[in-house]
Amino acid sequence: MTGESVAARERHATNLELFLDLVFVFAVTQIASLIGRHHSGTGTAKGLLVFTLVWWQWSQFTWAGSAADLQANARTRVLVLCLIPITLLMTTSIPSAFGSTGVWFGAAYVGVQLLVLVAQGLRAMSDPITRLAFVRYTTFASVAPVVVFGGAFVHGNARVIVWVVAALLNLIGGLRAAGGEWVIDPVHFSERHALFIIIALGEVLVTAGAAASEAGLHRASAVAMVVAVAGACMVWWTYFAFIPEVGEHALRRTTGGARGRLARDMFTFGHFPLAFGIILYAVVVKHLVADPGRPLSLDDRSLLALSVASFVGGLLAIQFRVVRRVAPERFVAIAVAAVVCAIGRSIAGEIIVALVAVVYSMMQAITWHHVRAVHPTADRP
Repeated sequence: MTGESVAARERHATNLELFLDLVFVFAVTQIASLIGRHHSGTGTAKGLLVFTLVWWQWSQFTWAGSAADLQANARTRVLVLCLIPITLLMTTSIPSAFGSTGVWFGAAYVGVQLLVLVAQGLRAMSDPITRLAFVRYTTFASVAPVVVFGGAFVHGNARVIVWVVAALLNLIGGLRAAGGEWVIDPVHFSERHALFIIIALGEVLVTAGAAASEAGLHRASAVAMVVAVAGACMVWWTYFAFIPEVGEHALRRTTGGARGRLARDMFTFGHFPLAFGIILYAVVVKHLVADPGRPLSLDDRSLLALSVASFVGGLLAIQFRVVRRVAPERFVAIAVAAVVCAIGRSIAGEIIVALVAVVYSMMQAITWHHVRAVHPTADRP
């Protein structure tokens, strides 16, 4: 197949997928709310668990949409449009998913996941090349949402344990699927994940603006908002300077089962810590802008350090998966951010967040310098 014909087959995200993503915009807000209300270690762990389940559901739509254009025919359009309100019910229940709304979460989750699996399976099972991978994946992935629904009928720590089991079943399904081939559009797949990073960064901007509006716009809240958004800009720069383009090219260079494994490792697994790190940052931003001029609490400083570790750690994992090496400056950035947060007990929150933004910018400048040294024609950091 010629390069021209391959390019002709590649496509971008559809309007239907962007419409569906609006539900997951709200899901990110709800997960941030869940962590923000209980931003202790336990609350953060519960937020991580819910995000794991939600991320897998979004990923299910993305893998299905990469294999077949969900907007191309009336049957799949109707299916996705019918699933949108059900998915919205699930996201609405997130803040109290470990309490009174657990059944709503579980029922909506199982319905959406199984229907998307069926839609994906109709195509995958019709092709002998993709049949094996789908069977190996769905053996566990079809059980996981049922386990989520069952866990909604138990309470306390038992629900947490059952939902952890469901998340592990999804993970095992993803690992088992490496034994076959998947239909993956490099342009579409890379773009969809970049759009989710935009969703997460959008939560930071909305949170900063809403908190400033609630607190009343004055000099202190304005400074806090600007500093918070500057941090988000550094995160945007760090991700969009390299990852989408590198991911697209890496997928295009691989074929067969290797493409599916790369898509799983670099995007489904690799982008998870990136998105979660940004969500944690959004929680910190809300408290920073709502109460400007004061030091961040221990919980907020811990979340900020964890945010950097999660996001930069995800970058390290992606880099190692693609080129089998890591950038030392990224380990240094994680360590420096942790130290800044540890010693910032009596320092104004704006200064702590500004220092973390500087850490991001310096890390990215060093990475760009290394890239230019290896590829002199590189024209952007």
